[in-house]
Parts: sequence; C-alpha cells; structure tokens
Amino acid sequence: MTDASPSCRRFRRGRAGTSLLLGAVLISAAARAQVAAPGLTLDAALALLAQAPSVRGAQLSVQVAQANLDAARTALGLTVSVSGNASYSGGSASTTADGTSDPTGGSVSGSAGVNLSLGVLPWSSNAAALQSAQRSLTLARARLSETQRTARLNVAQQYLAAVVATRDVALAAQTLTLRTRALQVAQAQQQDGNATAQTVLSAQAAVQTAQAAQVQAQASLDAARLNLEAALGRSLGDVEFVSVPAETFDLPDLPVLVAQARAARREVIAAQNDLAAAQDALATMRRDQTLPDLTASLRYGPAGSGGLSTSLNLKQGTLGAGYTVPLAADTGSANRVVASISGSYVVYSPSARAQLSAAEALVTQTTLTLSVTQQEVELDVRQRYAAAQTALLTLQARTTQVTLAQSALEAARARLTAGTATADDAAAAELSLAQAQRDLLEARATVQTTLIQLQNAAGGLQ
Repeated sequence: MTDASPSCRRFRRGRAGTSLLLGAVLISAAARAQVAAPGLTLDAALALLAQAPSVRGAQLSVQVAQANLDAARTALGLTVSVSGNASYSGGSASTTADGTSDPTGGSVSGSAGVNLSLGVLPWSSNAAALQSAQRSLTLARARLSETQRTARLNVAQQYLAAVVATRDVALAAQTLTLRTRALQVAQAQQQDGNATAQTVLSAQAAVQTAQAAQVQAQASLDAARLNLEAALGRSLGDVEFVSVPAETFDLPDLPVLVAQARAARREVIAAQNDLAAAQDALATMRRDQTLPDLTASLRYGPAGSGGLSTSLNLKQGTLGAGYTVPLAADTGSANRVVASISGSYVVYSPSARAQLSAAEALVTQTTLTLSVTQQEVELDVRQRYAAAQTALLTLQARTTQVTLAQSALEAARARLTAGTATADDAAAAELSLAQAQRDLLEARATVQTTLIQLQNAAGGLQ
C-alpha cells in the first residue's frame, strides 16, 4: 500500500529532517564517547570536598570561634596594666597683713603604678565570656559537620545520578539498535506486501522515541556532571564515573539514631545554646537583685596617696591589686593601713522586677523551643528511616525482576535454538534484562543515598 498525497510527502520530508538532526546529535555523542576519559571514583570525588566553598567557609567559622575561645581563656587569667599621671602647678604671690609679698613656688605632682585584676568568683564577666565562647565553638563545629554531611550527600547524589545516566545512555543505544532492526523488518515486510503503512509508521515512531531517549540520557549525564562540578566547586573535565552503588546494606538501629539526633543535631545544639544563654542572663539578673554592689578595699602607704592597695568587688566577682609610687614623695608622711568598704543595695525597683520576669519567661520559651526542636529532629529521623525501609523493599523487588528477566532471556535463547523463536525475540529479551539491571542499579543508588540522608538526619556518624 502506498500513499502519494502531498500531505504525506510533506510529513515524510519533515520526518526525514528530524531523523537527520537526531542522527547528527547521536553521532556527536558517540564521538565524545569514543575518546578515552579518565576514571573518577566516588571516594576520589568525596576527597575533593575539602576545598569546596561551603566547607571552607564553615571551617573558617570554626577557626574564628576557636580564636575567640582562646582569647576568652586568656582573659580569664591575670590582667596586668600600668598607669601614671603628672601635673604641674605654677607659682603664685600673696600679700601678707603687713603689706609684704609672700611668693609661693610651683610644684610638680603625679604618680606611676602597676595594677592587677583577676576574676575570682564564678560569675565574673571573664568567666561568663568564656562560657559563651565555648558554646559558640560547639555550635560552629556542629555547623561545619552539618555542612560537610550536606556536601557529601550532594556529591554522592550527583555522582550516582551520573552512574545511572551512563547506564541509561548504553541502554538507549541498545534500544535504538533493536528499534532500528524492527523498522528494517517492517519495511521489508511492507515491500513483500506483508505489512501495512501503519505498521511501518509505528516502527519508525519507536525509532524516533528511542533516539529522543538517547538524547535525553546524554543530557541527564551532562547535567549530573555539571551539578557534581558545582558541588565540588571545580571543573572535572570529561571523566568516566567508574564506581557503582553498594550491593549490600545494613539498616541502623532506630532508637540509637533517635537518641543521637536529639543530642547532636545542629538545630538541637543551637537551641541548647539559646537556653544556656537565657539561663545565664536570668542568673545574672537574680544575682544583681540579691547581692549588694559591695566593694572592700585595703591600702598601705603614705597618708596622701601611693603605696600598695587591693580591692574586691562582690557583684563583679573581681579581685584587684596595685602599687603606686608618688612622683613627689612626702617624706614627712608615715605609712599606714587604710581599710574601707562601700556599697549600695536596690530596695525597690519595678523595672528590675519586670526585667527579671522577662528573663524567666525567656527561659521558659527557650526550654519549650528545645523540646519542640528535639521532637522535630526525631520525626525527621523516623521519616528517613521509613523511606530507607521502603527503598530496601523496592531493591528486593528489583532484584527479583532481574532474576525473572534472566529466566526469560534463557527461555528465549532456548526457543531460538529449537527454532521456535527469532533472533529478534532473543534481542528483545536481552533488552528487557538490561532494563531490569538498570532499574536495579537505580534502586541500589536510591538505597545508598537514602541511608546517607538517614545518617545526616541523625547528626552523622558518631
């Protein structure tokens, strides 16, 4: 049967142009595939993460937090400072009662000294700064660990996607070969009068679909390569992805994962830091309202100034000591001990009570936030665990499908040997097996990435 209508001829010309365009794309892809490319393993890709921009930024944050902690530890120790002052008073003249002039010469006064300060009580400002710096470092390390885990997951996902896409490219080529063979058979049968034009068109549509699938598979491979380069922050070139997903998997213990997540997730650590800061602020306010602003001092030296002195401030929790030498010593003044104490206490302050109530409310709020955060991370772990179970069941089903496809191929080959089947039947069975193996590869990649997501949800490997 033939159809020589103008519309049919235009369709054939358009169809031929499309086939030429797709053929050119496929020839270009095949040419690229023929060039030998270096192999890149998943472990090698993960090793490149140390220089990724996100990881480097998180590492710098940890270094800054560590430097702040070192500075806080240094400030917790003894602080030594020097001080000094000097002044000059000019001479003057006064008139006495008998009318004579009584001149007074100029004078120079001043002092130089050394001072020491040390936080001796637990609530001193230096101790509070140290605790805050320690919490900041803990949070920075948790963020670094989270950033590293997220980056590793992203790299693993993109790498395994490239592995599956590579298999898709090969499967698409195999499918195109089979569909092209079917088209040739249909065309031969049409010439012998054993096939209709619709049969040939259907076979040609199958070829075009296979060509489009091959182009799509190559595009997916290129996209996975580009996404992997973006995750690593560097160009990889035309590499081959030689690693394959693992074949066996172990599902971790759920209670262990839940307990780990409730203690080690970055969100939990941040909520714990907020609660600790709120508790410190509340303790400071309570101490300010309970303790008087009391300062006790002791000085040994001349009556005017200078000598050895020491002081203790109760509210600040600091002990100070110093030694001052007058620049113009008064030799007529004997050394003596001078002790003093001064202080104040707020008896009534509505604003202070309001601030205390606000601090107590903040502690309650941050406590609730910590509890909610722990519940959220536990829910996340349980959902990831369920997803991992589902992926493992899917993997079992895909494994069974491969076994069935293998049996079907063996049966087709047996029928081919017995003369009851054609070579095309055996080729179709081989294609079904290749498709089942591809689906199994994808299922294994899904299980591997799902387990990584589960480990990340639990706060990483401990």
